[in-house]
Amino acid sequence: MSRWLERWNAYWFPRTTTLNLAGARIAAVAAQLFWFGPPLEYHINLATKNSHFTDAQPLIRLINLFVPRDVLFTRDGITVVYWVVTVAGVLALVGLWTRPALFLFALGDWFFVSHAYSYADVHHREAVFAFFLMALPFAHSGASLSIDALLRRRRQGRPAEAETSELAMWPLKFAHLLLCMTYFSTGVTKLLAGGLAWMNGYTLQNYILSDAITRDIPLGVWVAQQHTLCILLSVGTILFELFFFVSLFLPRAAPLFFLGGIFFHTGLYFVAGHPFWQFIMLNAILLLFLDPQRTPRWLRRPDSLSPRWAAPGAARQPT
Repeated sequence: MSRWLERWNAYWFPRTTTLNLAGARIAAVAAQLFWFGPPLEYHINLATKNSHFTDAQPLIRLINLFVPRDVLFTRDGITVVYWVVTVAGVLALVGLWTRPALFLFALGDWFFVSHAYSYADVHHREAVFAFFLMALPFAHSGASLSIDALLRRRRQGRPAEAETSELAMWPLKFAHLLLCMTYFSTGVTKLLAGGLAWMNGYTLQNYILSDAITRDIPLGVWVAQQHTLCILLSVGTILFELFFFVSLFLPRAAPLFFLGGIFFHTGLYFVAGHPFWQFIMLNAILLLFLDPQRTPRWLRRPDSLSPRWAAPGAARQPT
């Protein structure tokens, strides 16, 4: 048992630099803040044009136990929540009060996703990214590349040092695992619903043509008319989704899977209009930051936010 526990800890909690986690924090928060963020008017419209929830999600039901609908789910209530979450996102981005700000920002994201879903507008592109955001506050996400780190070094009067932590990798590995589970379940669902017939080309042609015509995508209309190409794309989709989990056991090959995920979802958008931007961003984050041995060069300056008098030193555990 102790041997398995050691392996478990070695996988999830290796002592590594916190630079990769900091880079992932900045990328994820910036994407959510400036790209994926909830459109305020959309949520105001949902709250004010509906007198009740069609299918209230668990978080919304929990909130309703303490705050009446006519208090929070109004134009003013939604606006206040929106700006509180936005301010938290800015603080998380620059790394000031990083972990509390990250928690509030992630919780706000969960709130807005749950709010939209509570009117039967349910999708599956936000969940994995939302889980990743919520994992960040429970790691040393502000130990590097943050105002918190700069202030800590000034208070302690010590030079800039590359921080290390046993909690620096688990959010990224958690996101990797979530992606594997998501892709695998999607591939299995396709096979259970359609069997091998899902790869006959005609099924994909029908899906692409329907979406492309509805969304006026000429490239999708052309692809839908290429039967052989659709067979290859169908087989490729099933293989990618079913075997993405192999990247867990072949870390050197993992970047190829992440690149495959980026191209896969980018192709879906340009052919059928499916905006899986969160999956593209998560694959990109894992491609850049999952392997601490491949820390991007532009992150290898832990003194980038330090005072001019600071000099590089030895690695140090964050306080």
